[in-house]
Amino acid sequence: MLGTSPPGPSRQTSGGYRELFAQDRDAPHWAVDYARRLADRHPPERRVLIQTSMSPTGYFHIGNFRDTVCAHLVHRALARLGRRSAILLSFDDYDPVRESQAARDPELADCAGRPLAARRERAARICRAYVAELRAVGILPPDADADGHTPPGSHWRTHYQRDRYLAGEYETLQRRYQRDAGRLARLLGRADGDGRDLFAVYCLQCGRNTTEIHRLDARAARYRCLSCGAALTARFPGDVKPSWALDWTLRVAHERIDCEPAGQDHCSAGSTMDRTRPLYEGYLRIPQPVIVPYGLVRTEHGDGKISGSRGGGPYVRDLLAVFPAPLVLWLYARRNCLSDLRFGFGRASFLGAYDEFDRFVRRAGADDRARTLWELLTDEPYADRAALPGMRSVLGALYAHGCDRDAALRELLRRHPEADRELLSARTGHALAWLALHGGPPYGEPEPAAPAGAAVGELAARLAGPSGPGSGPGVRPMSREECREIYRALLGADHGPRLDTLAEVFTPRALADALTAYRDRGERPLRERIQTALDDARREAGRLTAVDDPEPAPSRPARTESSRTGPEPAPADDPRESRHAR
Repeated sequence: MLGTSPPGPSRQTSGGYRELFAQDRDAPHWAVDYARRLADRHPPERRVLIQTSMSPTGYFHIGNFRDTVCAHLVHRALARLGRRSAILLSFDDYDPVRESQAARDPELADCAGRPLAARRERAARICRAYVAELRAVGILPPDADADGHTPPGSHWRTHYQRDRYLAGEYETLQRRYQRDAGRLARLLGRADGDGRDLFAVYCLQCGRNTTEIHRLDARAARYRCLSCGAALTARFPGDVKPSWALDWTLRVAHERIDCEPAGQDHCSAGSTMDRTRPLYEGYLRIPQPVIVPYGLVRTEHGDGKISGSRGGGPYVRDLLAVFPAPLVLWLYARRNCLSDLRFGFGRASFLGAYDEFDRFVRRAGADDRARTLWELLTDEPYADRAALPGMRSVLGALYAHGCDRDAALRELLRRHPEADRELLSARTGHALAWLALHGGPPYGEPEPAAPAGAAVGELAARLAGPSGPGSGPGVRPMSREECREIYRALLGADHGPRLDTLAEVFTPRALADALTAYRDRGERPLRERIQTALDDARREAGRLTAVDDPEPAPSRPARTESSRTGPEPAPADDPRESRHAR
């Protein structure tokens, strides 16, 4: 399931930013190393704040999830050190829609240049789906609502940047940034210019950021829109969106963010993390957050990184359909955060992940590093999972029992009485889900129906009588060719589970009826029953993190050039639609 690629030399040594990639290899885990840095930097009474942020350009995939997992692991490592910390999940839904996104996504048609939250229902649906996945994997606190909001005092906060900007949350610092735009430009390495190009106005008339700012100061931004031609003045800072570099530093300063994971492409020489250091040191007078750099997440085959804006996943819910939550987190945590990861759902990857995870769990009782990693993943005891049979045995039980989950579970419990029933039931469910979603037909593709031989009718009569499918006094054992004939009739394959096991699962009468149906009509009702069980497992997996469509978000009243200090409600009879809800 998982492979690694070490970070390239240019990433580790570029631009004097090598310290970002330096790690204490003697630490029991990389998350503990970053937690120690934070503990050394801040006094014991301070609650460390770790941000994980992403833009809802598309459904968040398993590459985006690495950002949140890194934040979660550092948070748990700080707890092991006796330090308080919190996680801030920030949805950057006030970022603009790119032209390519608008052309590709019908829901974003005519939204190029407008905020992602201009389509409120779409943005809310995407964010809620991710919140549900975080809840299912055990990262989100159970008292969080569907949007990720938690009661006061929780170690978790969720922010939606559209709401933060339009509520004037950053107004004081934004006005300061607008006043000092030229100085900020120089600190970011731009020798020429007055910094106006570090900001973009969302046009008060059409809502797009395709604007040229002609005058900028702490009070207002005078601009011309290249889309609708409007020449207006934006007086409320929420309409003036800083560039990504300024937006990040503004939020760090306002929220007092101490740590943030970031992809290595954001950490190389000339990147945002590199260029903003002078701004932190020479302007904000605060340290840059401790950055946790992480590598790419790739698919099982191919070199390209996973892209959520292009759609297609895979998503966290796809992992949770076939793996328990601790194993999902382990897939991200067991390798160094600097390493690239590969994920796949093929047979070798799936079985290899379970084999390696089971070995790790068994080591947790004797190996300090393995125990540290286990404690970063979960609060549950490792001994219960260490007693579970391997996934190969579970798949074998399902195969032998016609993919009947209950029958396979009973047999597994009989063979492994020390196993926890609930955990073993969940593992059997994950095995069945993998068969349904990725494993292909468990007994191969069915062969075309052919005239039934004498063995089919003979066994059907025996099953309908008292002797059953096995051998007994006066019962002639079947030849190898006759066995193939029976399996072709039942499953469309040359072989299959033991007939007495199938009779125990489905009853001898059901097997007799299935053989008769094949002999008389060329039908295979037993195979259809097995396929129905797989279809049910596939639907159950799809319901794992299903998210209902949220209620439409209320539109924000339109603001005009006369708005001076903050958002004001438009008159009740104002016919204009809010530009933020277009």
